[in-house]
Parts: sequence; C-alpha cells; structure tokens
Amino acid sequence: MTGQDILRIGIAGAARGAGFVDGIRVAESAGTARLGAVYDPDPPAAERFSREYDVPAPCTSFEELLERVDAVVLSSPQHHHTPQAIAALGAGVHVLSEVPAAVSLSQSEALVAAVRASTATYAMAENLCYTRPNLIVRTMARSGVFGELYYGEGEYLHDVRDLQHTPGGQRSWRSYWQTGRNGFTYPTHSLGPLLQWFDDRIVAVSCVGTGNHTAPEHEIDDTVLLLARTRRGALLRARLDMLSNRPHLMDYFSLQGTTGAYKAARANGQEPRVYVRGRSGENTWDPLESCAADFLPTRYAHAPTEAGHWGADAWPILDFIETVREGHPPQDSVPVDVYAALNMSLPGIVSETSIHQGGAWIAVPDPARFTAGIGTQPGRESPLA
Repeated sequence: MTGQDILRIGIAGAARGAGFVDGIRVAESAGTARLGAVYDPDPPAAERFSREYDVPAPCTSFEELLERVDAVVLSSPQHHHTPQAIAALGAGVHVLSEVPAAVSLSQSEALVAAVRASTATYAMAENLCYTRPNLIVRTMARSGVFGELYYGEGEYLHDVRDLQHTPGGQRSWRSYWQTGRNGFTYPTHSLGPLLQWFDDRIVAVSCVGTGNHTAPEHEIDDTVLLLARTRRGALLRARLDMLSNRPHLMDYFSLQGTTGAYKAARANGQEPRVYVRGRSGENTWDPLESCAADFLPTRYAHAPTEAGHWGADAWPILDFIETVREGHPPQDSVPVDVYAALNMSLPGIVSETSIHQGGAWIAVPDPARFTAGIGTQPGRESPLA
C-alpha cells in the first residue's frame, strides 16, 4: 500500500485486543489507520468491544474479519496465533501477532512458510522490548558501551491463578497453554529484550523447575528456570513464575559485559541502574535515566499514550502501521519480524523437552533455516478453543 492510504485494522480477540486500541487511536488522529472491525468467538465479548470502542457490527467469523480489513491484530489465545496468521497472510492481510508467535515446532515451520509465500507483512507485538529502560539499554548495548556481552537475565513473575478459569467456571486456554504444561511456557517477555540487546539467537537450552508447592493442581512448576546459550557463546538465565505468592515482577532484566553492567529495579522505590567503566564512579552504580539523553532513540522519547506496560503497549502497533504503510520499518525502531519472533518463542517450546529430561541441554532450531514447505498444515494443538 502507499503512504497515503488509511490502513483498515481488525482485532481478533476482544479481551486482549483492547490493549491495542490506544495506539490505533494515535494513528487515527494522524490519519494513517482506523479501527474497522472486531471478531471474537464469544459474541457478547465482541458486542461489548464494538460498543465501547465504536467499532462497526462485530464479524461473525475470522474469515469475515479478513474480508473487511487490510491488517489484523491477533490477540486471540496463543495456540490460535499461527493458524490465524497463516490464514491472514494467505489472504494478503498484514499480521501483528500477540505473543508467543507459535506453540509448537510444526506451527513454527508453517508460519515461516506462510510468511515467505505472502506479500503481506508479519510482526509480533513483544511490548517489553519497548519499555523506556529496555530501549535505553538496547541502544547502549548495540553501541558497544558495555563491551562484549556475555551474560544476561530476564524474569517474568506474574501470579495468574485467577485467570485459569472463565467467569462461568470452565478451564481457560491459559490453564492448558501456560500452566497446564511444564516448561518455560511463556518465553518472549523474558527473552525478547535480551535477544535484542545481545543481537543474537539462542542455540541450546536447559530447563529445570522447583516442583509444585503453591498450586499443585497445575502441571507447571512454581518457578521454572531456563539457561540458554547463544550462537556467540553468551549465557542467558530466565525465570518464569505464574503461581507463587509474591508481588508481580514482570520486567526484571540485567546484563553483564566486559566494560559494564545493567540491573533493573526489583522493588518499589528502586530505579534501574548502570555501571560503565570509565564513565561511572569507582564501584558505583549510576541511574540508568542519566543515560537517556545520549541513548534513548528520539522516536521513543515520549510515550504517545498512557497505554499499558508504562506506555509501551502503543509502540508495537504504531511501528507496525508505519512499516506496512512505508514498506520498511521506521528508522531506529524495533519491530519483531517472523525470525526474531520465533527466536523468542522457540526456546520456550524446546524447554518442555528439556525439563522432562531432567534439564538436559536441547538444541533450538534456527527458523531462518526452515525448509520452505515443511509443516504447512499445523495440527490441532489443543482441545480448548
């Protein structure tokens, strides 16, 4: 499409899709996009979304949604992301997918094949890559401020026990895909920023867990730890905990390089901090914000809305809209294409094999090396809709 066209955007999945509306409204005010349609398999949810956000009558099927829009946001349950992305790409509709990109190796292979066969754009909306601290650290890391990076950490600690059932008492999709399997089942929030900072991909993982203590009715261990080796030999450590009794900590990250280090805040009252040899005082941490003037990309200097996750939720959809309209990502932006999306998702898929083998190191496939045409029909991944 040309830069003069208004991009018609549809939402698949009313509940999670609401998080994208603030960003779309910014684009609407600029005359670059508009929210034109919504689909949800739960008709009352779609009707509520339509009324609240002044969207035309909800679509009765995903196929109808694709007929009414130029681009679709996939905010559906995670096992639907790949099948819906394949359908959209096959129809020439641009795709912005919620996380993770896929839930199995066969889905991952099918998604790559669909992207390669389509003229439409695919991106994944990993919002934690867009928080202000993570954007500053990304620029510092890629500018060489920390020297050679060799260690990083990411933690996603978020008690979601209250999301395991629907209001009607039925099992929710989360009860199968996030806590009904054992492994690092929700990987992209922890790994996404790290992989952008290290400009690298994970080649092998070892996954272990604590066992079930807090909520033993769930398959997943209370805390799951992932060790990961990157192609360049760095070591990453990630922690996932969706059951333990504790305050949320969804955005803890750290890194270590040959000339400096970074540590995010761990509790209220703390601030992200950085040490850079030759810039910081001896054995002294500096506030990360002191680096913002030099390292925060101009594009992201001011959050465009008060959207969720500290304003970060607006940026994935805004970068996506501009990428589609202009035919390339905005300068200094961080859109996540299909290969980056799967590099963030595949370690979690592979981790399930590792944890069931007592933490054995398991190779992570490179999505760029998937053979065209493999797995073009993803299987039915779950009995849950």
